Amino acid sequence: MGRSEARAGISALASCVAVLATPAAAQDGDPLVIVDPRGTITVSATRLPQKVEEVPATVSVITDRQIADQLASDIKDLVRFEPGVSVRRAPTRFGAANGATGRDGNAGFNIRGLEGNRVLIQVDGVRVPDGFDFGAQSAGRGDYVDVGLVKSVEILRGPASALYGSDGLAGAVSFTTSDPVDFLRNGKQIAGLGRVAYDSADRQFSETAILAARSGDWSALIAYTRRDGHELDNKGTNEERNSRRTAPNPQDSFSNAILGKIVWQPSDAHRVRLAVDHYDDHVRTNVLSGIAPVPTAPTSVIGLTARDETRRDRISLDWRYSGSGALASAQLAFWYQQARNRQFSAEDRYTAADRTRLNTFDNRVFGASAELRSDVTTGALTHRIVYGGDVSVTRQKGVRDGTVPTPPDVFPTRAFPVTDFTLAGAYLGDEIGVGGGVLTLYPVLRFDHYNLDPKQDALLPGFRSAGQSGSRVSPKVGGVVKLGGGASLFANYAQGFKAPSPTQVNQFFQNLAQGYTSIPNPDLRPETSETWEGGLRVSSGAVSAGVTGFTGRYRNFISQQVVGGSFRPSDPAVFQFINLNRVKIDGVEGRIDLRAPSGVSARMAISYAKGSVSEPDKSRQPLSTIDPLKLVVGIGYDAPERRFGGQIIATHAAQKELGRTVYDDTATGAQTTICNGAPCFRPGGFTILDATAYVRVGEALTLRAGVFNILDAKYAWWSDVRGLAANSTVTDAYTQPGRNVSASLTARF
Repeated sequence: MGRSEARAGISALASCVAVLATPAAAQDGDPLVIVDPRGTITVSATRLPQKVEEVPATVSVITDRQIADQLASDIKDLVRFEPGVSVRRAPTRFGAANGATGRDGNAGFNIRGLEGNRVLIQVDGVRVPDGFDFGAQSAGRGDYVDVGLVKSVEILRGPASALYGSDGLAGAVSFTTSDPVDFLRNGKQIAGLGRVAYDSADRQFSETAILAARSGDWSALIAYTRRDGHELDNKGTNEERNSRRTAPNPQDSFSNAILGKIVWQPSDAHRVRLAVDHYDDHVRTNVLSGIAPVPTAPTSVIGLTARDETRRDRISLDWRYSGSGALASAQLAFWYQQARNRQFSAEDRYTAADRTRLNTFDNRVFGASAELRSDVTTGALTHRIVYGGDVSVTRQKGVRDGTVPTPPDVFPTRAFPVTDFTLAGAYLGDEIGVGGGVLTLYPVLRFDHYNLDPKQDALLPGFRSAGQSGSRVSPKVGGVVKLGGGASLFANYAQGFKAPSPTQVNQFFQNLAQGYTSIPNPDLRPETSETWEGGLRVSSGAVSAGVTGFTGRYRNFISQQVVGGSFRPSDPAVFQFINLNRVKIDGVEGRIDLRAPSGVSARMAISYAKGSVSEPDKSRQPLSTIDPLKLVVGIGYDAPERRFGGQIIATHAAQKELGRTVYDDTATGAQTTICNGAPCFRPGGFTILDATAYVRVGEALTLRAGVFNILDAKYAWWSDVRGLAANSTVTDAYTQPGRNVSASLTARF
């Protein structure tokens, strides 16, 4: 699908929304089509409970029921039907000392073309650790949470810094875990859930058990999910035990997720909650693709195995008050979280000494937050004012260790010094109702301060680290105008920022024999953004639909560059993180959801964006992290009282446009590409068909099943192949599973 087709698709969707916005299409008595009457609530968009269709932003809310119905087992499954959002997961084709392809697993979320640490990810209001890349080490951010214990996920598109501070440059993904009250309904004193599931794509078995109980003012919940799986299947057919291999490398994995909560609620006004959250993930890989086809040198690799572990532990305590008027609500929270990423590799070499590598990345954080809400009326205006602040102190550290280091390296050492990273902020927001709610305004202002405090480190002798601190004010203002008949217009303007990380300010490595080194940059500035977004929505008894346009300008993007030297031992090249790029992203998104009284439903969603990077030499190149156009169309059925139902969903992804991968190099005058100068591998456009179904067996049991990639198509996501050259002989290694099935059985009591 080319650019003209993309425009045609968006124009058609916009026309539908415009037509549906007329009063004739919004009659409550329309007998043909109705939408689910239960309004979906979001909190992340404004820090106030709001219906999704009434906030001046684009938010997706995915509930636990949707997660179960879609048979999602990880975050990549979670967003499979979500245009404009993706998760990068490359195949595991890494080395022990160089190359990190796929080692980060589910690397994290990409929202409208921005990803990595520029997307805020939080679980129950606590940030997950940063991602980190250095040499053969690559620690992702997407595997710190198990979706089996999640109550809901909110995906906020666009800068979230005015609400949540640093890291929300591209948006925010907020996971909320289950509470006892979610199960103890209708006066139940004890309730629970048990689930078993299987996914053929990676031959994964999973088991979940949740138990909740209440006694007087006290309630508690304990939940556990176990997963055991193997390598993710693909359409590769070369099973050679060397670098020509395209079949998946053999892999075994298992994970444990444990959640415990104790809640004391002496009255409707007060609630105190203690939560304990644990997650560990273990992956064992036989990296057959890392073996040399023919061992011709002493250092040729003849065997490579890896053991990776990700772990996160959190304990939090919060108090919440619910009132009215000048103090409508208040909450106070404290938390401690510790996370570790450990990557071990053992390399068997032809005649040279075998070597190992052990790389770790640790994050330990203490944090606290407070938030209050006041509801007041001033003349004709109504106000819901939210204000508060938060502070966190994170200690980041990592170790590079192993045997047979590359001279002049000495193990153990670090890529950056142990650093305490402080983030503190205060915010004030208001929901202002004008004209009886015809116009609603949402101004927000936040002040943030950050401080990096590196420690003297015996593992980095002679390295002079640099501290840094700074402040930033982030405004955001939005508005919603109700046009009548369920139609509304919305718009917002927001600024965002991301503070430099400890690994960027003080990353250090030196290899004088090979002629390169790196130095710190105490003058590194925060990345900043300005975005504008607006659109038209329809939400009535007939239809739920919307079309949104957005544009963003991002400045001071941080990138590691060569700032001096000539790659000679006598004149080593000097690498440094600097503020380099300016980025521009424009795009449009649309969605229509219909539901008939008979239980038949239909939906369509589409997203298209384009982006460019401006270099200091005035050259402009395409932004590689922008996904091609994605279209999702589905039709479903739900019987009365959800006794049974299902859906069939078609997903189309266009081929990455050639013009979005090439540009003119102003230094040479020649045309080059975003794939290190070589023509980029651009997977062909594709359409895949998925189907899911469920049936309730009695009142307690629900059986779910799904068939994915029904047509057994051979396809690959652009997000997974970025940077791969078109002449690569292993492109099939990056393909997705062929036809695969998933099933689950859930019992509730």
